[in-house]
Amino acid sequence: MLLALVFLGGLVGYPLAFLLLQSVFPELPAGRLDGFMDAWVRMGETPEIGRLIRNSLAWAGATTGVSWILGIPCGWLLARTDLPGKLWVRLSLLVPIMTPPYIAALSWILVMQAGGFGDLLTGGIPEPLRGFFFSFWGVTLVMALSSFGYVALAVEAALSELPRRFEDAAELLGSSWRRTFVRIVLPLLLPAILNSGLLVFLDALSNFGVPAVLGTRSNLPLLPAEIFFLVTSWPVDIALATSLSSLLCLFALVSLYGSRWLGHVFGGGAVEAGPVRVQRLSGMARRASWAFVGVLFVFSSGLPWAAMVLTSLARSWGEGWPALTLAHYGEIFTPGSRGLGAIWTSLWLSVTAATFCVVVGSWIAWVNVRSSGWLRQVLEGMATLPRVIPKIVMAVALILAWNAPWVALDIYNTAAMLLLAYVAIYITDSLNYANATLRGMGENLEHAAGILGAGRVTVYRRIVLPRLKPALVAAWITTFIVCMRELVASLMLLPPGTDTTATFIFNQFEQGDLSAAMAMATVTIGISTLVLVVFTLRRRSSPGTGSR
Repeated sequence: MLLALVFLGGLVGYPLAFLLLQSVFPELPAGRLDGFMDAWVRMGETPEIGRLIRNSLAWAGATTGVSWILGIPCGWLLARTDLPGKLWVRLSLLVPIMTPPYIAALSWILVMQAGGFGDLLTGGIPEPLRGFFFSFWGVTLVMALSSFGYVALAVEAALSELPRRFEDAAELLGSSWRRTFVRIVLPLLLPAILNSGLLVFLDALSNFGVPAVLGTRSNLPLLPAEIFFLVTSWPVDIALATSLSSLLCLFALVSLYGSRWLGHVFGGGAVEAGPVRVQRLSGMARRASWAFVGVLFVFSSGLPWAAMVLTSLARSWGEGWPALTLAHYGEIFTPGSRGLGAIWTSLWLSVTAATFCVVVGSWIAWVNVRSSGWLRQVLEGMATLPRVIPKIVMAVALILAWNAPWVALDIYNTAAMLLLAYVAIYITDSLNYANATLRGMGENLEHAAGILGAGRVTVYRRIVLPRLKPALVAAWITTFIVCMRELVASLMLLPPGTDTTATFIFNQFEQGDLSAAMAMATVTIGISTLVLVVFTLRRRSSPGTGSR
């Protein structure tokens, strides 16, 4: 337990504590306590900061609301109707989840900008529609189209566990469908809605890519982009960046505990799973349902992916449709090229980070679940932080912590620094997967091994790890995919002259080389999809899983 606390404390606790302290004492790295609360005073006296805060909270809230509007009906169709082709509906929800939001935003810019694919397809997009896209609600819709799948899958899972006996009893007592939904189904469904909404809200609040590529073009300044520019652009203002990061961190924590409080107060409590009620759809209702899902797929995946692939194949831009070529892919895969170097860098960083997170995260989860007392609560709280704290805040905290004058280990401005950031940001995924499995796993085999003289390391390696294998494979895939697409930590922590696929895409787009950027985006999504498919096929072909 103590070793796990020391590890997480050094990985997560120390950087965040140093960030909070430096936001209050800007001269702390120099060993002075001068300038107490100066940056916070400046925040209060600068009108633009208030606008940033209002924009960020409003945008994250609006994204959550739109995701609920789009995702809850999809979850209901999957769990409570006999809609045919549900496998394809679920796949249509996974595609936008697999697509990094900043790539979706870049693709939508290619569709909606003047002279873009939208003009070529329609002969000219109406200016009011173009103006709507490059506005608060346009940026909100792009982010929501990348996020509503989380809501849909969470609602489906929750509805699939709600037994029909409550609804049957209400119907026998004369309750209308509307009253049954409001008084019975909704309270039981509320925890899933709030938890998925919290995930979307935190993702939007901390997202850097969409505000950086689309928010700047829509006159929508948001906190993550402002923090990035304060740290990376001259004149650098670390004091204000740390204060804004601390404020963003506070918003995230308030959102977490607020969501838990709402779920506790208004939720319907836990129920045992049982047979669920499935509604038969008429022919017209089926067609309407498929039309709804089809429109969502076109706007969340179809148009952005088409724009991405066509741009990656475009030889040159001019009047009309561009001529197509594979030259941009050839340039990426040319030995010694910058693009191929970015792919190899992303691959080894993602594989190493995913493997480390799975091995260490599962051990910490095992120690946590098999322990008791107040230290366990401290460990659980510290393990939750990386999932809640915005990624840009974690990146700023790591920069400050590992660049402090008293740190003897010089890893700043090296690839090892980015590897450390990936582990710090994403180790929570492995902890969550392992925790969920361990809580349902008996301890008899572990006790028997201990009685026979096996040490804790042997028990963990020979008994715990094999039983956790399915969960850890899922955790490894998840961590690998999110590391391959990580943008803001990579931009802030990579050493000069080094690229990952995400930074290559971002930099090429900003420099105007749209085809190279979209070619790398296609390759990145292709690699992630290939890894997911390979692991899925291997799991299905493994003994004991093929018929499930």
